[in-house]
Amino acid sequence: MFEQRAGASYFNRDDPGNKEALVMEHLPLIRRIAGKLSIALPAVLDQGDLVGSGIIGLLEAYTRYDPSQQVPFVAYASVRIRGAMIDEIRKVSLAPRQLFPRLRRIQEAADSLKQSLEREPEPSEIAALLGWSRDELTRIWSYYNLLSVLSLEKLLFDEAGGEGAALKNFLAAPGEGPEAALVKKERERSLEAALEQLPERERMLLSLYYYEELTQKEIAGLMKISIARVSQIHARAVRRLQEILAEKD
Repeated sequence: MFEQRAGASYFNRDDPGNKEALVMEHLPLIRRIAGKLSIALPAVLDQGDLVGSGIIGLLEAYTRYDPSQQVPFVAYASVRIRGAMIDEIRKVSLAPRQLFPRLRRIQEAADSLKQSLEREPEPSEIAALLGWSRDELTRIWSYYNLLSVLSLEKLLFDEAGGEGAALKNFLAAPGEGPEAALVKKERERSLEAALEQLPERERMLLSLYYYEELTQKEIAGLMKISIARVSQIHARAVRRLQEILAEKD
């Protein structure tokens, strides 16, 4: 791996051959991260856009990496790659006004259609019932999914979303006080109890995404659903968790 060669190659960063080899070696890592973040993609971007941003992030990591810090290059680069991809999503993911009321309307429409159709509704059917475009529906899901990917804990446990759900509030690292460990443990217990109240399919999808670390495409293949449906179910499951936890509080 690159970090094993870093001592010899680090000072030759202007060598195009080094950069080309670096990108080829870490392309699977970039694609993996892009696959995870694709659940938050708005309609105007695709996974290829994220890969391009990830390559830029990788090259920035290569430029700034200092082997003397004894940090594995892959760990250092992964943070830079993910950050570059999130920046790319942020450029076109302006927070829609009244995000949570719109999410509630989507959930109510989906539940109503599920009862009448006796199956999971397609995104196009939900959009038609609401009188929205398919892109508008996708935009709401993708923005909400982006918030959950950035900080699921903050989204679930901060006061009922609302003003606290602005994207900028998810980018600053939260302060760690002396009671942080106790708070974290209590939140884990609350989340565990809330997960038990979800429908099995939603619980499975969250487990595959957050615990098994599968990509959106892998989850779609495993659950035999469309990639768009993965985004839909993910947003709905996280929203249900948020409502369950808010009711408990």
